[in-house]
Amino acid sequence: MKKIIKYILTLMVLPLILCGCNQEDDVFEIFASGTWRVNNYYTDCNWNNLAYKPGKPVFTTIDDLKTINSFTVVFEEDGTMRGEIDGGTFTARWSANAKDKSFNITNIEATIALKGKNAEFITRLKNVRFYQGDSMTMQLAPQDKTSYIQFNHR
Repeated sequence: MKKIIKYILTLMVLPLILCGCNQEDDVFEIFASGTWRVNNYYTDCNWNNLAYKPGKPVFTTIDDLKTINSFTVVFEEDGTMRGEIDGGTFTARWSANAKDKSFNITNIEATIALKGKNAEFITRLKNVRFYQGDSMTMQLAPQDKTSYIQFNHR
């Protein structure tokens, strides 16, 4: 009899648990969760299955990686963002849509004249249209989804 009661209670509670789960991303959990550091840029990827075909890293030398790994961003819940680049900082506005995983960065302003890897990073940010990831690792991709910027928590 106890087994039957446990079984019935389990069946009654299970729908509540399953209905309470949100299958969409929690945008703020992903973005507004601290400081993100650039890991690398990747090309020739399969955006829909990065585990199968993650792409080719753009930078492989120690000096290049040291520079881009110093780039950081912080997304605030109010839609603003700030970041560090080589020798300066920048601010911008961001928005994300969990339903289609679209993403947009606008109004980017840097404290220094942009050139070299700084300019490349800011240009890549301006071109971002999609995101995927979680609160530990995040990828931002342009419209064609054949390349992306990968970030990890600092």
